[in-house]
Amino acid sequence: MTTLLALSGCVSLPGAAPTAPAAPATPSATSAAPATPPPTSQAAVTAPDPVATGSRQPGGWAGTVASVRSGVAKINVTLCDAGGVGTGFLIENDLIVTAAHVVKDQAAISISLGTEISSAQVLGIDEAADLALLRTARPVSGHIFDFVSAPPALGEDVAALGFPLDADLTFTAGRVSGLNREQTIGARTVSNLIQTDAAINPGNSGGPLLTMDGKVAGVVSSKRAWVFGAGSEGNYSAEGTAFAVDARKAVLAVESWKNRTTSLSPTSCGLPAPADTSAIDVTVNSDHPQAANITQSLVFHGQSINRGAYDLAFAILTPEMQDRMGGLETWREGLGSSFWRTLEVEDVSAAGPDLTASVRLRTVQDAQHGPDGQSCSEWKLDYLMTWDGSIWRIADSLTPQGPPVPCGA
Repeated sequence: MTTLLALSGCVSLPGAAPTAPAAPATPSATSAAPATPPPTSQAAVTAPDPVATGSRQPGGWAGTVASVRSGVAKINVTLCDAGGVGTGFLIENDLIVTAAHVVKDQAAISISLGTEISSAQVLGIDEAADLALLRTARPVSGHIFDFVSAPPALGEDVAALGFPLDADLTFTAGRVSGLNREQTIGARTVSNLIQTDAAINPGNSGGPLLTMDGKVAGVVSSKRAWVFGAGSEGNYSAEGTAFAVDARKAVLAVESWKNRTTSLSPTSCGLPAPADTSAIDVTVNSDHPQAANITQSLVFHGQSINRGAYDLAFAILTPEMQDRMGGLETWREGLGSSFWRTLEVEDVSAAGPDLTASVRLRTVQDAQHGPDGQSCSEWKLDYLMTWDGSIWRIADSLTPQGPPVPCGA
């Protein structure tokens, strides 16, 4: 008997939540020094024209990675009771392939490519094949991947690019160790899998399994975690046994989905709201190395508010911030009908051991819930962000330039 792990990474959000712009917090006391910040995000690299099938990039794998890395997307998914991180890759400037289990039951999705961040919706999903296709809210820049025209050979060099364990872009290399594998993951059986000994972990799901020429041989799906010995009480760790969906199956799925004009409806989380409520138009103007990571935390917070996943939104706040907000129910009542519409991160700067994100935020709400009866508000906020060892949390929110003004004022 084997145990297989799907490789989307869950975000741990133990009882803390971000501040609502409609109720900015009183400045907090000095926070405790955070854990060591995460590695800085890698800047996007402009990709050259695709190389011919079978050719090798100058510099071996290093050359291949340099030419394609700008097209590998980090996918942040808001669920009704959790959050997840996975990987995807561009096949057109507004289409991203990923694994089905990364976006299954999603309430909202945001993707990041370098400093570009966009919301996304699911165009097609096939759980039996563990494949999905996303469309971004606006075109994004990055390398456009091609699929291989023939399956890789047993023993051929391959590599995975992705965001395992919510880390920055990571490269792991190995070889094709099996073809046409079939594996049962949970209640589903996935066939036509490529087996590889390249190291992959939660968060790699949906990323490209590449050949040396930079083409996609497969879509990373799962790995075998344990083997239970037959007739034995011993449990044995399974090393170097990971799987990717064959590119030929991915090509067929993409061709059937990419021309759709209507996306699949996200999970509502019990909120009777339009299907596009979660969409936030995001701009990052700061070149600080943590700007993209901080923005993703703010977007996750806003998307959770928009989809009615208030527990998740509240969980982005530090415990101290949660206390100042009076607890989840008091904070939630203060939101009223507020929704985030646009977020512009203008600057990220040091604030002692923490960072301050200066943002412009547009919210819409029913007039009775808006400040001074506003149905659309423009906020200028400073969010104090603290690193807790796994994610950036909101420790405070200030309005240094005063209360919000009506949109267009």
